[in-house]
Amino acid sequence: MNICFANAVYMPNASGGGYAHMRQFVNNAVELGHRVWVWHAKQQLPTSEPVPKSKLARLRTLRQMDVIYYRVEWKAPWCVQWAVQPYRAIVGNPLIVWEFNSVPEYALVLGQDQAEVERCAAGLRKFARGCDLAICVSQNISDYATQKLGLKRALTVPNGSDPQLFRPDIPPTPQIARDPGKLNVVWIGSAWIKWHNFELLRESAAEICRRGQGERIIFHVIGNGFERTADTPPNLHYHGPKPYEELGSWLTAMDVGLCCYNPGAADYCSPLKVFDYMASGLTIVSTAQPQVNEIFGKLNQRDLIVDGNAGAMADMLMRLANDRARLRQQGAAGRKLAVEQYNWRRAAKDTFDAIEQLRGAPRPTAPASSSQIAARGIAEGS
Repeated sequence: MNICFANAVYMPNASGGGYAHMRQFVNNAVELGHRVWVWHAKQQLPTSEPVPKSKLARLRTLRQMDVIYYRVEWKAPWCVQWAVQPYRAIVGNPLIVWEFNSVPEYALVLGQDQAEVERCAAGLRKFARGCDLAICVSQNISDYATQKLGLKRALTVPNGSDPQLFRPDIPPTPQIARDPGKLNVVWIGSAWIKWHNFELLRESAAEICRRGQGERIIFHVIGNGFERTADTPPNLHYHGPKPYEELGSWLTAMDVGLCCYNPGAADYCSPLKVFDYMASGLTIVSTAQPQVNEIFGKLNQRDLIVDGNAGAMADMLMRLANDRARLRQQGAAGRKLAVEQYNWRRAAKDTFDAIEQLRGAPRPTAPASSSQIAARGIAEGS
């Protein structure tokens, strides 16, 4: 298929998960035999082709597309008008696919108000009639897309990891001391995103110190937005953001990966860090979150879900520090699940299998739930 990724962004050595997702989508699409054109990217992925800047050449290129693919964060993406008539007819009526990574409520995480949430939702509903398929990274988003935004088809395709980029046999970074008598605990994220419960992380590290275990259980934070660290406990170390492709060596230096969210908009997300922890063979401890709950059920480790209480987090980490056998067991199970299911190749294949089924299939006129669509094999009547 010829695919136009209408709003992809490529940044070499970027640390953000969104950039990693876009790179993985394009690279895996090409490896699966598709051609991908990227529209308005300042820098081009080596595996993709640029949509021309001149209007006439751009129009000729768009008319070659089988699919125009949009990445949706929390509001309608730019150039989304090509999803609806008369613009869509001008480019030959390609399939229109929206990839949802969040919902309009994410605006609250960014400090906006409920009015902005409603404005973003209204913008998505305005163009929803032109979307043939919503690829949603979580079941909660699939339900939101069909029930609140009126999209006709939605398929849940969770995020994943790259089991070659993240694997247990990568030599660990020399910046982290490895000691079988100590527990290295890592958290990856951006402090400025308010759905992260960084306060729980800080308080848990402080509680560990109060219990006299600060030299035995060490916390490591990788990400941005942590410039002010003077008030953090001595067993919490901030390493700054790292290029995503270099994270593998950092994760193999760790024993436990943390995932700490505040309830709300985070309930819709598909936490990339969890899949990278799994591929790296780490044991994971997390607060409750719908997709994490599902994954932990598959790993038979629901007891590693803790509430937003520093005491409970400290208790769990101290138990794991005393149970190296479980660390190895859970890490191996997580790695196996990432290799078999939660990886970018699976995500790309699921996405393109669904798109292939839609090509030439009749387009429904009434909204359907994601569970109904899954039962029908994606396309109604196909």
